[in-house]
Amino acid sequence: MDAPTLRLALTNASNPDDTTRNAAEEQLKASFAGNPENHLFLLSQELADEVAPQEQTRALAGLTLKNFMTSKDQGHATKLANDWLALNPDARTKIKANSLISLGSGSKGVRLAAAQVISKIATIELPKVNEQNVSQWEDLMPTLLTNIVTPEESPAGVTKKEAALQTLGYICEEIAKLETDCLASKSNEILTAVVAGMRTQETNLAIKLAATQALSNALEFVNRNFEVDGERDYIMTVICEACTFTGPADQVAKVNEVKESAFLCLNRIAELYYNKLPGYIQTLLEMSLESINTQPDEVARAAIGFWHEVCDVEYELIDDSECHNFVKGASTYLVPVLLRCMTMQEEGQDEDSFNKSTEAASCLVAVATVVADDVVQAVMAFVKENIGQPNWRLREAAVMAFGSIMEGPDSDKLQDMVQEMMNFLVKYLDDPEDLVKNSSAWTISRICEFAPSALSQEAIPQLCHQFILAIPKSEAGTAEKLCWAIHHLSNHVAEDATEDRSPNALSPVFPALVRLLIETGDREDATESSLRATAYEALNILMVTADESCISTFLTPTLLPMLGERLNATFALQPLNADDLNAKNEWQGDFFGGRQT
Repeated sequence: MDAPTLRLALTNASNPDDTTRNAAEEQLKASFAGNPENHLFLLSQELADEVAPQEQTRALAGLTLKNFMTSKDQGHATKLANDWLALNPDARTKIKANSLISLGSGSKGVRLAAAQVISKIATIELPKVNEQNVSQWEDLMPTLLTNIVTPEESPAGVTKKEAALQTLGYICEEIAKLETDCLASKSNEILTAVVAGMRTQETNLAIKLAATQALSNALEFVNRNFEVDGERDYIMTVICEACTFTGPADQVAKVNEVKESAFLCLNRIAELYYNKLPGYIQTLLEMSLESINTQPDEVARAAIGFWHEVCDVEYELIDDSECHNFVKGASTYLVPVLLRCMTMQEEGQDEDSFNKSTEAASCLVAVATVVADDVVQAVMAFVKENIGQPNWRLREAAVMAFGSIMEGPDSDKLQDMVQEMMNFLVKYLDDPEDLVKNSSAWTISRICEFAPSALSQEAIPQLCHQFILAIPKSEAGTAEKLCWAIHHLSNHVAEDATEDRSPNALSPVFPALVRLLIETGDREDATESSLRATAYEALNILMVTADESCISTFLTPTLLPMLGERLNATFALQPLNADDLNAKNEWQGDFFGGRQT
């Protein structure tokens, strides 16, 4: 294949017509199979050709080139890497040169594709060193760093600087996944180049953003710098300046991206260098709370995410002398801010939404697991004030807040509160707002999982009657959470079951719950939100709680034969496609699991 033919094949590979596109893809595969070196070189040449008529074709050439060197399957990725290393060194050198040239392209799509190609090649070649500790692409990092630190004084030089920063970030991200220290010797140069792009003196927001994102990926390699007080102070100062960056009024979106990326750097630092945070935590608390309260959604989410990450680290260290108890110290100030954020739901928000209110709720869950009883007073004051409010945002936030503290605090201390709140939660399963229904189902499920002892023997069957009424008329996501509630209640009852299988709290509602779960698995929307799988998992646990009477009068004569008939019927199903096959396998797994239980 020659260059014009390759360009035409790449153009046709983007054609919406299936026949044209499939033929072009086969043509490209045949070209690679016939002469890999020539094919990859032609792709790199197309990527670097600034006079090519279509930028889209150039970017596609880069992405195609990248895909010949990587795969999500680890075994295949190893083979592709070995295939690349087996190519003629001169051919590899030309391909790498074309990729580097493309970082100066006038097309952003081409620059991005080139950065991805370079990072993939770097992932293969940088860890491969000879006896003199020289890698197979030894001049890559110096070239990128030169483009960043001493760029050409021209618009093209600025563009190349941004692309080099993006490339550096990609390389660090990819190398971090490998067990190699091949970037350790370059950590000072990398840090110097990246931090220079983040300083307040840098007025180009595209470069500032690329540098901030690159630093987030490079942090894993600067552990030696974090051991030096002065260097660590400088890094933290630059990041905090980026978190509070104001920037030009006419570039608000880009400014917010910089702030968000800077907070993501802090999240990564909390994960990697938690033990270095004591000298900075007061400043970080004040700065993050200010950003949560005043900044746009994406920046506030990232600021909340910092505390979520600190919670995750401290949860692992909770009984360890290395735990600094940052969250406990911050909770007095942090929890009220999180609760306020939880009342800022979007119009039309659902369980799949991702915004400041959902991030705050997730963080509150994490805080409760770390500080335990210390969070209860502030949260319950908020819950009691808002649980009965006519404003749906306030009552949904109160419901979520209550559910968020079920794990962590002593369940015995929650008993009176659970009993007090349960009437509201059951009532809200029929709330006019779908989000309130869903959150109520989630909170009930959390109670059944983490504080089931707060429910009396009389309250359990009453609650199950409410499930029987609510699940059939609930949308799939809410129904799935209530099925989990049945699952957790069944687990709780099964733990206290006696060997003689005497009646228990679920015995009065056992047949009705079984029918409910089977009917739920039969719903038309049962494939949504994993509803069918959750219903049958709950059924399997529920069957363990059957008392002697339920076994003899219902389970043995009615339920097991019915599951057997349903299982046998699935063997006659003839799948027409992969979805049908998956559905058949799911049904068989559900029915067989039930009979086995």
